[in-house]
Amino acid sequence: MSLNEITWKVLRLVESRSGIPVHVEPDPSLPGTMLAKVTMARGSLKLHRVAYRPDSSSPPDYLICQQAGFILRLFDTHPEKRFDFTPSAEGVAAIERLVKAHPAANMIRPIALPEFCRLLQDALLHHLRSIPVGMRVDRWLAAEFPSLRGLQNASILHQLQDGPATISPKFQQRTPAKIFDGTQTISAAFASFWANRLGQPQLALPFKAAGFQKAGEELLAIWESSPEAPENDGAIIDAWADKLGIAGWHAWVPYSVPQ
Repeated sequence: MSLNEITWKVLRLVESRSGIPVHVEPDPSLPGTMLAKVTMARGSLKLHRVAYRPDSSSPPDYLICQQAGFILRLFDTHPEKRFDFTPSAEGVAAIERLVKAHPAANMIRPIALPEFCRLLQDALLHHLRSIPVGMRVDRWLAAEFPSLRGLQNASILHQLQDGPATISPKFQQRTPAKIFDGTQTISAAFASFWANRLGQPQLALPFKAAGFQKAGEELLAIWESSPEAPENDGAIIDAWADKLGIAGWHAWVPYSVPQ
């Protein structure tokens, strides 16, 4: 695999701090618009696995380094403060109730409803977990490895170009308001963060036009006012969930290294 020296340096850093090897592989089957994914070692999985969507037009180094940053933030906390983020039974039940009460449920076969609920849950909770922590990782990468900024900025711009498609009436009409609004508000926070960093205010305009910019900036204010240290990541996520009215939809379980 042809990766640049910075990527190898970050991967060695992960292996040194966690004491666990990292496996990196392309994965064209990543769902939706997901460009990369990390699965941290636990249980019978004795290595960290980083997968990225292959793209012949752009090297994967930034995507790999960003996912590695999630591992580093976990292992930069004291072992007793390391937790895994997971859906809660309360959240699963709440999403099911909202979906069944929504008019779009009448257009979905009953057998397909559980999978539809899971897709909505995954999208919302993935945003809730990955966006605030990912912005910490991105700020760290930009400061520590400035030569990655070109790839970083290109990837971010690509994500921001794809994001507004999810604001379309098609998605809104088939999604319960609390789930749709929560997901888009988190996306608006992400867009505002990068609009500010890149000096391109137009990047946030789609979310402003859709009415989500103010709420997104309120999430961003919570993030900006929170301490940078990794042990505060969970508190930021909890604060965002509370602000979005979805507190209790996720749970924290102690992380255990593979045996």
